[in-house]
Amino acid sequence: MNAANFARMKKSAYFLNLSRGNLVDEAALLQALEKKQIAGAAMDVGRAFDQKPSLNLAMRSDVIATPHTAGLTPDAIEHQALDTVRQVAELLSGRIPKEAVNVAKATRLARLGINDLT
Repeated sequence: MNAANFARMKKSAYFLNLSRGNLVDEAALLQALEKKQIAGAAMDVGRAFDQKPSLNLAMRSDVIATPHTAGLTPDAIEHQALDTVRQVAELLSGRIPKEAVNVAKATRLARLGINDLT
């Protein structure tokens, strides 16, 4: 999202970002809010190194900013841990995990005895 995208939004629109902070030009969002091009924003991610919304946005009354904690529920933590163990077991068994992406770019799989990248 950049200045051109915010300019196309209705003045009554609220911008929501619950995915990735790097997808948003925060300076453009701040400008859109200051110029009243949009009504407000809500986000749980930002461009800072810790991925939190910037303070310039978070302290505004027309912005709702929260920490990005959706992945921190007990169920999500358990799933992530068990999935990681499953993927490591696949690799140690000489197999590519089913969900692997960019396998063709992997450069160290031969060390694990994986020569077939299909």
